[in-house]
Amino acid sequence: MFIKLIKYELFDLFKSRWIIGIFLFYFFVGYILSYFSEDFTKSIVGYTSISLITLPLFSLLLSSIYLYNNKNFIEFVLTQPIKRTTIFISIVLSITISLLLSFNIASFLPFFYFYGINFIHLKSILLISSIIPLFISLGMLLATIENDKLKGIGFSLVVWLFFCVFYDSILLYFIIVFSNYPIEKIVIFLTLINPIDTIRLNVLIDSGLYEIMGFVGKWLLKYFKNFWIISIFVSLFYSFLFLLLFSWIFKKKDF
Repeated sequence: MFIKLIKYELFDLFKSRWIIGIFLFYFFVGYILSYFSEDFTKSIVGYTSISLITLPLFSLLLSSIYLYNNKNFIEFVLTQPIKRTTIFISIVLSITISLLLSFNIASFLPFFYFYGINFIHLKSILLISSIIPLFISLGMLLATIENDKLKGIGFSLVVWLFFCVFYDSILLYFIIVFSNYPIEKIVIFLTLINPIDTIRLNVLIDSGLYEIMGFVGKWLLKYFKNFWIISIFVSLFYSFLFLLLFSWIFKKKDF
């Protein structure tokens, strides 16, 4: 039954406008950046910046909207002799697999066409892909907590704004206010706990543009030669945490 659920959900997702639209969006973004820029490094950095802003939003909205739109299907499946854990895992896997395939293929094809296979490009795709399970689990968590679809999507937008906009703004304000104090270690810690910032830093370090991030980039280059491992670890840690919360609430929820 578990395999049947995943097959049905994947079939439903792959024919949806969301997955097709996400594929076309990233394909054309990569194609345009590669076509108009002869510098591979600038193309990768630009593509990473766009992906780190848009992919969390797409992951949050896709997971939350999918859960809201398939509420009747979930209720029907729950009437069958199936464990809630099976339903929970099948939903998480199907959304994650569909979005991973859509993003990875769309990100690989245009750069491969213009530049061929490049290790920095493949590494950046891997790092960016690590945030997909994080925001999918977070989106489903919000959709499970809030029954109202409009409020749930609103909460998802607020979470996206916090990770992509507000967090860095608050951190910058903190640096300006306490610039006369030894806050280097605190700033580095606050930077590392944000998965989006860690991935952005890693791509800049691989591209040789780490000086853009100031002392944080120089410090990481000095002490962390395999910084990409930290990036993936932070993303997976948050993913695991949100999945545990989602699993607990999903099992307790009265549909």
